[in-house]
Amino acid sequence: MAATERILLEDGIAGLSHRAVAREADVPLGSTTYYFATLNDLLDAAIRRFSERYARRLHAWGAGLGEISPAGLVEALADLVETLLREDRAALVLSFELTAAAMRRPELRDSALLYAETEREVLSAHVDERTAWALSRVLDGLLLQSLAAAVPPTRTDITGPLAALLAPDG
Repeated sequence: MAATERILLEDGIAGLSHRAVAREADVPLGSTTYYFATLNDLLDAAIRRFSERYARRLHAWGAGLGEISPAGLVEALADLVETLLREDRAALVLSFELTAAAMRRPELRDSALLYAETEREVLSAHVDERTAWALSRVLDGLLLQSLAAAVPPTRTDITGPLAALLAPDG
């Protein structure tokens, strides 16, 4: 799986093949096809592994917030967005690529949606379920547009939409 992750982070889904994974892991080709009969099986396992790692990170982040005001949550989420964009860009790109792949590959949908489910779960400890759902979508939009942009977002670009949901009166 580590070899699969390296390939996905470097080359994306287009670079994934049993042969590429076997070469990266320095194992016979039969080793990869024995454990993962199809590329979708391999991709699904990789998505789950990425999602589980992200879930652990996000749960730890959420637990560290404690009691927090709406304005404080705006700032904490902005910090999270900035950190993800700075430190985990390749993983973010891959997560959106995997989500896009799930649009055409229904068998990948459950795994691809684990990121959003984790965000909603963690945020629900600090806001109501409806707001957590909205925040998850805003975070996805902020991250996706930031990855595609030529320049990184400003702090205000990040906090503005979050504050509109969490602290609309000021």
